[in-house]
Amino acid sequence: MKLVDLPKYGPLHRFADYHVYRTLLALADGRRRGRKQLAEAVGLGEGSMRTIVEYLRDKGHIDVKQTGIKISPRGAEFVKQMPVKLERLEPSSISLGTRNVAVQVKGKAKKIGLGIEQRDAAIKAGADGATTIVVSGGKLVIPPDYFVDRETPEIAYDLRRHFLLNEGDVVIIGTARTYDRAEDGALAAAFELL
Repeated sequence: MKLVDLPKYGPLHRFADYHVYRTLLALADGRRRGRKQLAEAVGLGEGSMRTIVEYLRDKGHIDVKQTGIKISPRGAEFVKQMPVKLERLEPSSISLGTRNVAVQVKGKAKKIGLGIEQRDAAIKAGADGATTIVVSGGKLVIPPDYFVDRETPEIAYDLRRHFLLNEGDVVIIGTARTYDRAEDGALAAAFELL
């Protein structure tokens, strides 16, 4: 799913679709925020945030006033309808980093090969790596044949506690030294599937 098209001419955006999504998540509590606050929350410069704000305003997803930026009902509905759910996890043996963020992507397991593409997307976004898990036959599997339920039941329990997982769902665990980088990695990998 492409949220923002890259320009054909001129300078390239210094942000990706997951930054646009993170901007909406930062506004999801309904409070008004300034562009500088949003830029800091999302981890972007103010120029990039200005472009994102203009895009979201044009789509009707946010309300921009002198007192700040607020998510609109249309923007809140858009976030609610996204087939993506994000949760911070405790460190585990399944990942390398000290901070882990898991993203559930509903119904996209058929797009997963060995999970290498998701790992690469996460690393390009600044994470240390990513682990991809699919729900297959009611079991959590790291492709091609690592059964999380059997090998690391505590991780399977933790994921099921955070997410309502259904057949064909994908969970991508982004890992990094900070939660922001882990979140960027997990979301970047998730958006590759949409």
